[in-house]
Amino acid sequence: MIVQILGAKMLAPFIGTSHFVWTAQIAVTLMALAVGYYAGGKLVDRSPRLERLYWAVIVAAIYLAGTVTLVEPLAFWCLKFKLAVGSLLASALLFFVPLGLLAMVGPFFVRVLTVAVAGVGGNMGRLTAISTFGSFVGTMLIGYLLVPFLRNSVTMYLVCVVLLAVAAGYFVVWGRRQTSLAKTTAALVGGLALGGLGVWRDQPVQGKDWTEIYRTNSNYGSLQVFDDHNWGHRYYLNDYLTQNSSDPHTGQRPDGIGLHFTM
Repeated sequence: MIVQILGAKMLAPFIGTSHFVWTAQIAVTLMALAVGYYAGGKLVDRSPRLERLYWAVIVAAIYLAGTVTLVEPLAFWCLKFKLAVGSLLASALLFFVPLGLLAMVGPFFVRVLTVAVAGVGGNMGRLTAISTFGSFVGTMLIGYLLVPFLRNSVTMYLVCVVLLAVAAGYFVVWGRRQTSLAKTTAALVGGLALGGLGVWRDQPVQGKDWTEIYRTNSNYGSLQVFDDHNWGHRYYLNDYLTQNSSDPHTGQRPDGIGLHFTM
C-alpha cells in the first residue's frame, strides 16, 4: 500500500493527480499482485527454499530505489502519449516489477508454514489477516505521516532500507550456508547506494537565472519556492505548477506571472 500511494504522489508533479493517474496506479498494483501471487505459487511448488523469496525482495528494493531517479525522465517521456495511456505506461514501468516481486511473499509463506492439508485454512487465514492489517498500518503511515512530512525520495529510500534489512536479516541469521556472502553484500550496498543517489539528486536546485530556496512535501503535494534573479520575483509552486508570486522585498504581488527558467 505504501508503494501504491507513494507511486501516485511521485508521478503527481509530472503527470498530475487526475483519475487517470490513480486508476493506472491501482490497476497496475492489482495486476502486479495477480502475477506475483501466481509466480510465487509456481516457484514455491518447485522448491520451497526461502532464499529465492528474499532475493526477490532484494531485487524489488533495488528496483524501487531506482524509481526515485527515473521517475522524472520516464514520466516526461510518457507524456508523449495521451494522458490515459501515458499514466498507465509510467505506473507499469516504474512499479509493476517490484510490486509483483513483493507479492510472491504470500504463496511462499503459505507453502512453507503448511505441514499438513488440515492446516491450510488456518495458515491462509492468519497470513491474510496479518497482510491486511499490515496494509492498514502502511496506509495510515503513508497518508498521515510520511507524505506530509518527508520528501517522496526519502520515503521511498526508507521503504528500500526496510526491505533490504529484512532480506539481510534472513541471510545473516538463517541463510549463511545457502548463499554467497559477497553477492548478498554487493546487492545490499548497491541498493543503498542507488537509493542514496536518488535522495541526493532530489535537493534544491539552482539555474543561471533562478534559485530554488525551499522544497518540502505537504498535505497538498510538493511545495517549492523559487527566486527569479532576472525579474526579482519569488514564485510559489505546488506540484511544479505556479500558484502565486510576490516581490520578496515588498511582499506585494507583482504584475504579470511567469517563471523564466534558463538552465
